[in-house]
Amino acid sequence: MKDIKHIRFLGIGGISQSALAIILLHKGYKVSGSDKTESKITKELKQKNIDVCINGISNQIKIADLIVFSVAIHNDDKEMILAKSLGKKIISRAELLGLIANEYKNVISIAGSHGKTTTTGMIAEIFIEAGFNPTVHIGGLLTKYNTNIILGNNDFFITEACEYYDSFLELKSDVSVVLNVQSDHMDYFKTINNLKKSFVKFVNNTKNSGLIVYNKSCNFFKQKIKKDALSYSCGGGIVKSLNITEYKKGKYSFDCMFLGQKLGNIKLGVYGEHNVENALSAICVALKYGVSFQTIKKALFNYCGVKRRFEDYGIFNGVRVIHDYAHHPTEIKAIINLAKRIVKGDLYVVFQPHTFSRTLALIDEFKKCFDGAKEVFVYKVYSAREDKSQGIDENGLKDALLLEGQMASSYNNYEEMKKNIVSTLKKGDLLLVLGAGDIESFCEYFGKNNN
Repeated sequence: MKDIKHIRFLGIGGISQSALAIILLHKGYKVSGSDKTESKITKELKQKNIDVCINGISNQIKIADLIVFSVAIHNDDKEMILAKSLGKKIISRAELLGLIANEYKNVISIAGSHGKTTTTGMIAEIFIEAGFNPTVHIGGLLTKYNTNIILGNNDFFITEACEYYDSFLELKSDVSVVLNVQSDHMDYFKTINNLKKSFVKFVNNTKNSGLIVYNKSCNFFKQKIKKDALSYSCGGGIVKSLNITEYKKGKYSFDCMFLGQKLGNIKLGVYGEHNVENALSAICVALKYGVSFQTIKKALFNYCGVKRRFEDYGIFNGVRVIHDYAHHPTEIKAIINLAKRIVKGDLYVVFQPHTFSRTLALIDEFKKCFDGAKEVFVYKVYSAREDKSQGIDENGLKDALLLEGQMASSYNNYEEMKKNIVSTLKKGDLLLVLGAGDIESFCEYFGKNNN
């Protein structure tokens, strides 16, 4: 970052881009950016006196020393075209994340096909409780702090490590956490073997003096790990759980075992049995840095999660509405199993598929992951960077579900979907709204004039 004073972010409204922009602003750099649409994030950035241009070209790009782009930025982006014509130095978001991470004494990176955000939040809560004052870069808004970035000192940098486009290979970590390796992002990786090879590279990027924390139940780790490693899982490992108990509807406790010895009992503050393994991975990281069990226990009980993770939007006409970011079949199964634990009536699901290519690549898994839902309302695909020709749309997924014997319908606008939901659901039912796109806004739309 030598000789760099002004950094411009293309796609600054992204959850990671915005966090990196705030980190650099805190470090004394001049920061500006652009995005296609106004959002809550871009408005908050403006409140921090960051110049943000919406769907246009700003003169700021002409005086910037470095241009940072996210994978959402295409070659036809107006500012990208201008930056190239001006001969500006241009790097990816992943490259910048790697450069920033290098400035910290201890880098803790959390990777996996799902569970990254929750686990990153758990580790952050433990380290904050321990008084380590970490800097945290997370792919969601921590409910307790209402932010996706926590600015701490230079001792610890805790970050999500995203595998898409091999972004996580820019990180050289002191602790590399791998939660799971499952088929995803096949538009980039093409095959599961390519995906696994990237995770191998990520693990091998761990510093020689570092530690690999991995889920023993994940088949990916059948091969021998050459570096120092700490395994965990509910079924076994150096750190494992015993006596998993539902101490409150949807919330779980367990005995934490380390090398066969009981450390004590943990009660999780977040919902879902699937979070037991996420907690075990966080415990492994905490033990590496000598955090006391009592501190771990207190932090995991107080950890209240991330927004868009089983987030309760309230009750409308007697129907409880809960939203979750789940968009991978494994995540969807886990969330539906959790919802079944607390619903009084019937369970209904609104699901927005995330990209056409992912829907096609995972169609066999999608056909089977909604078991337990009385009906699935499939909303139009969140296309992101794609067009319909690259996979399956909402109608294709609906047809596949119907062939599987799952009641389903598809929609391309909120009003029609809301009308059918209101006429179908009854008092005591639960509506689970799932997806990683803009489907979150349906929760508020559904609630308007609907009490």
